[in-house]
Amino acid sequence: MVTTPAAREIHSKSIVIDGLNISRWGDEAVYRHLWEGGVTAINASVAVWEGTKQTLQNIGQLQRDFRKFEKYIRPVRQVSDIHSAKQEGKTGIIFGFQNSSPIEEDLNLVEVFHELGVRVIQITYNDLNFVGAGCYERRDVGLSQFGIDLVQEMNRLGMVVDLSHVGYRTTMEAIEVSEDPVWFSHANPMALKEHCRNKTDEQVRELVKKGGVVGVNIFPPFLKNGYDSTLDDVIDVFAYWADVAGIDHVSVGLDFTENQSEEWFRWLMCGKRKNSPVYPLTLPLQLPKGIRRADDMPNLTDGLLRRFRESEVQQILGFNVLCLFEKIW
Repeated sequence: MVTTPAAREIHSKSIVIDGLNISRWGDEAVYRHLWEGGVTAINASVAVWEGTKQTLQNIGQLQRDFRKFEKYIRPVRQVSDIHSAKQEGKTGIIFGFQNSSPIEEDLNLVEVFHELGVRVIQITYNDLNFVGAGCYERRDVGLSQFGIDLVQEMNRLGMVVDLSHVGYRTTMEAIEVSEDPVWFSHANPMALKEHCRNKTDEQVRELVKKGGVVGVNIFPPFLKNGYDSTLDDVIDVFAYWADVAGIDHVSVGLDFTENQSEEWFRWLMCGKRKNSPVYPLTLPLQLPKGIRRADDMPNLTDGLLRRFRESEVQQILGFNVLCLFEKIW
């Protein structure tokens, strides 16, 4: 796909924030493609199923990567770091969890991880944990008392509550409990593809009432045309959420998994079930044509410009999430 010069110019001057990236950290190509794609910052998953020690090791690896690949990446702990990343022409790395498993059963660890730079925690990942139910559980029990305490502690510290993989009831209760806006960092509409991982219009409207933001992702099973999806299908999702949530509440959360192995995907999809994935995947993963790696990000800007005004595209690409971070961090 050839990106127009106008789209490239707008992309280059915009703050571009990808709300979820879980690629192979430590791989130079991953960082280079972020840099080549003009990505200003990403919410980089440093934990999914890991406990405390493994998560600390993951953070340690990225700390080393900041030195080894300083041409491409830099850490982000506050909003000013995102502006600095833009000025320096680097990609800012925000540490995020896709599960609350790293804090195990100890809420004191939330502040420890905050001190280490973690700024986003998705409270459940697919399954039931100490906090509440993920979207694949057979019964959504809602937010536990421990979960209420976690959300309140995150509010106190200034950490973003992410509810993308969270079950319906647990999601709604977390929105209600949180004093701050919350984030569906990477979640598509149930109305376009009926899938338990997607979100209903009702959930997004409740999110918006709290000032939250919903991000569009490109994971094929969550798109209406599945593995046959193209960039146009992705743009349809942006347009749908803009109609439901309003342009001020839509963002990017593509969920890139660049250079991850088949073994890693099995680990990701099975979790504590070990040998029974939540749904089968066709591997190697075929992402929508036109947006298959981070260096394709200018194509996304080009596609958005065919449906939205320039100012709206800049909101979607990064400004809306930047405002969310400013409110919470």
